[in-house]
Amino acid sequence: MFIPPNVKVIVEGEGGEVKHSQVLSDYLRKPSIDLQIATYGNTLLDVLIEESYISEDLKLKQVLTGNAHADATRLIGSIAESLIVNVCNSTPEVNRTLGMYARFGQRPHKKLDDYVAVATGSMRAKNHFFQHYNPCDTQRDVIWVEKDDTSSQLLCISPNNSVGAKPAGLQVKASHDGVRYVVPTIQDYHYPVLYFDLNGDWGEVQKTVIAQHWNATLIHPDEIQHEIKHILKGYFDIVVALIRGETSVERVIQNSKWNGDLVLPAGIDGAEPTSESKLILPPYLR
Repeated sequence: MFIPPNVKVIVEGEGGEVKHSQVLSDYLRKPSIDLQIATYGNTLLDVLIEESYISEDLKLKQVLTGNAHADATRLIGSIAESLIVNVCNSTPEVNRTLGMYARFGQRPHKKLDDYVAVATGSMRAKNHFFQHYNPCDTQRDVIWVEKDDTSSQLLCISPNNSVGAKPAGLQVKASHDGVRYVVPTIQDYHYPVLYFDLNGDWGEVQKTVIAQHWNATLIHPDEIQHEIKHILKGYFDIVVALIRGETSVERVIQNSKWNGDLVLPAGIDGAEPTSESKLILPPYLR
C-alpha cells in the first residue's frame, strides 16, 4: 500500500495541543517510544501497579539478566495473562470465546457469562481469589470461577457426559520466536495455548505444531480481539525502554495522560490515507 509522505499519526493533549506526532510510514515500521507511551502507557501502568511490578521508588521490580529483550519478553508473558483477564471480564464475547476453548467446547455459550476469568499467578488472584492463587501452576495461566460461588470453577466438557470432569483453563504464551520457544514445550500442556506472536510468526508456529504435535490446541489472538496483540507489542517496547534506561516510570506517568489503547490500531488499520491525511487522537476518546 502506498502511503503519502505527509500522513501522520498525532496524539493530542487535553487542551487540543499536539503531544506527539510521527510520520505514519515510520510509525508502521517502528513507532517512536514517545508515541508508544502516549498510546499504551496509561493501561500498562495500571497492570504494573496492580501486579506490584513497580517499586516505591518507581523502578521495575524484576530480575534482570542483561538481555533487555529477553527480560521484557518474560514480563510481557505475565502482563498478557492480566490483559486477557481484563478483556474477558469487560467483554462478554471474548469471555465466551476463551471460555469455550478452555472447556474444550464447540461454541461460545451464554452460560459462560456466569463466570469470571482469573489469572492464577496474578496479584489480583492473590488478593481476591486466594483459593485459586497458584503462581506455580504449570498448566493453567487463566481459569474461570463462578461469580456467585467463587469456590467453584468452570469445568471441561466430559466425553460422553462422564463423571469427574477436570477444571477448565488456558495457557498463555507471548514470544518473538514461537518455533524456538513455544513449539518444543507445547506437548507438555493439557490445555489450549493462546499464543501472541509478537514478531508475526503465528502461521509458521501453527504449521510446525500441526506437523509435530497434532493433538495440541493453538488459539490465534485475532479470534479474540485484533487489538490485543498491538497493545502487547506497545507494552513490550515501553518495557524494553524502561529496562535499558531509555525512559523512566516517571516519564511514562507524565506522558500517558491519554488512554487510547484500542483506538489507534483500529484507526490505522481502517484508514484510507491521502496526501494530506492525519490520524488525530483527540483527548475526549478515553
